[in-house]
Amino acid sequence: MSKLKVGFITSYPAAKTGFSRNIHALLPYLYNLKKYDIYLLAQSMQDNIPDFLRYPIHIEGVFKNFDQQRFEKDEGYKRHVAYGNTAVADFVVRNKLDIVVHIEDIWSSANEAYFGQPFFEHIKENFLQWSTADSLPILPNFKDWAKQVKNMWLWSSFAEKALEEEDSKIYGHIKTVHGTLNTDYFYPLSQSERWVLRQKFNIKDDEIIIIYLGRNQLRKLFWSHLEALAKIRKTHPNYKIRLLFHCFASEGWPLDRIRDEVGLEKEDMLMTYFCRQCGEWEIKPYEGEDRDCKNCGIKGGPPTQQNPNGSGQMTAAVISTISEEELNKIYNIADAACSIFTSGGQEYFNVESLLCGLPLASTPYSSGEEFTNNNFVYTIDGTFTRECGTAFKKYVPDINSVAKFFRYIYELKPQERLEIGKKGRQWALKEFDVSIIGPKLEQFLDSCKPIDWAAYEIKLKQAEKPKTPNAIIPATQDDEEYVKTLYKEILNMSVDSNDQGWNYWMTAIKNGMAKNDIELYFRKVAMDKNQNINQFNFETLLENNGKKHFLLVTKESAGDILYATSLLKSFRISYTENEWNLYLSCDSQYHELLEGCPYITKIIPYQQFMENEIFCIGNGEKKGLFQGYCFLTAQSQRFLNYLGNHNINLDLKYGKTNI
Repeated sequence: MSKLKVGFITSYPAAKTGFSRNIHALLPYLYNLKKYDIYLLAQSMQDNIPDFLRYPIHIEGVFKNFDQQRFEKDEGYKRHVAYGNTAVADFVVRNKLDIVVHIEDIWSSANEAYFGQPFFEHIKENFLQWSTADSLPILPNFKDWAKQVKNMWLWSSFAEKALEEEDSKIYGHIKTVHGTLNTDYFYPLSQSERWVLRQKFNIKDDEIIIIYLGRNQLRKLFWSHLEALAKIRKTHPNYKIRLLFHCFASEGWPLDRIRDEVGLEKEDMLMTYFCRQCGEWEIKPYEGEDRDCKNCGIKGGPPTQQNPNGSGQMTAAVISTISEEELNKIYNIADAACSIFTSGGQEYFNVESLLCGLPLASTPYSSGEEFTNNNFVYTIDGTFTRECGTAFKKYVPDINSVAKFFRYIYELKPQERLEIGKKGRQWALKEFDVSIIGPKLEQFLDSCKPIDWAAYEIKLKQAEKPKTPNAIIPATQDDEEYVKTLYKEILNMSVDSNDQGWNYWMTAIKNGMAKNDIELYFRKVAMDKNQNINQFNFETLLENNGKKHFLLVTKESAGDILYATSLLKSFRISYTENEWNLYLSCDSQYHELLEGCPYITKIIPYQQFMENEIFCIGNGEKKGLFQGYCFLTAQSQRFLNYLGNHNINLDLKYGKTNI
């Protein structure tokens, strides 16, 4: 029995994102089962990167099938492409995947790239949308997807609960499945190992270090830690508490400015630095970027054209070379973790802190609820505000509550901190380890049946046949027969009672929709479909008699088309009937004006590509469908044309003219 072909659309496993950590843990788990052929469409990655070869699976980048000019000018379109929306159809169909698992923020999935697309309709029974939600109210996009696919997983339970409360019938199939990670990388070090690390970075045994790790972005409230510590400095000046931030200080919050503003000392705010050349890291007070590295001796310098990454030490950006093994050491230098965010989809920082045995404080909103529902996680009190534009609820912490947590940790006995840490670690292992999440995904994969791609090709060819928007529809009283006739005569498709579209229109008729309106819709769909038929589909309309093909284009209008008919006799004299098929193309509404014309072989429906002569006749080795071309009404409707005129003498009305 052949293996199921499983395709993932998500971050590249070696990237520095939560989604990359998730797939980095899942791929080895699934690969070692030896049950599946695994494919990955890696978001934000170019194609054919050598690094792909170190993975024993098929990996592709996403930058394909897109408009280069638009990409260079439109930031929104850049994101659209980077998230794989222009590459997904080709990725699924070319690899003939049986199952597709999309793992990303829901807004990254452009509805138009999936909904209604032939590949998606064919595979959507085996399509899993596994997304994060980070705020209330829930995005409409979630609801769109929930109505389209029966396999909908969310990383945190708050969104599942909110949708269930809104409408259990529509959203009852949604369930929570956490993002996962390899928990082997994160664990508590021995006390002696911790002391050695702390001494290396001049951290005293009696100092309490509170860590916060993440992107220094709008929703991560690093500033709250600084303000809380400043409060403690005023009320308890003898408390030896310092902050450790693992982030890129030069993006987002201006941490050094806030530190100075609230009256903290330079030594109160420690940062993780790593060297871009030797890779070594150290912890020290923040003193800007591009610092000299005492390990390898390189001088620090900002990015230049010759050295776009810069040189020397910098704070922990996404390009950090710090491994998860080393990151575990950084966590273990700390005594507690404080995670304060306006909203979040899961927060890997929370999970990793607990795995390392650190007492954790967290925002009790969105994914934070997952953690603060446990009595071993400290709840940061606060209130809410609204985000302009989205109207999302966003959490605002009470700085007094943050300061209270700092004091609480400082006053705990070491053994009490250890006991809290043990409880947190045990819970995190049960909730997030790949040995827990992996089998859930495996169960879904095994529930899916192989996809019949041969049937897809047949259906696609049927769908791509030229349509007949002007077909005559006979009157009938039978609703079922009427809908089937619309499909057959206008769309050249056969349907039955199992077809989703057929059922939709039958319901519409029962609900009072006028048949004339339905018929107009079918005709519009037929015209739109015809616009998308490419030259290879169009070949079926051409005569297969060994003669060359000449295309005359007269898209519009009625007056111009009638004037153009005066040239047809001259064209037929020049392009003789024994050597050439002469085709005239115009909008279908004008076909009756040309019926019975003795000088043309066939009237064919106008298509958008016919306005491009190079496309129609081909160039060099790439030949088009036609060997001759003229846009007869170009001067009145479009542009200059008739470039490939073969220097033919046309016998026009007033005598022969050499062109």
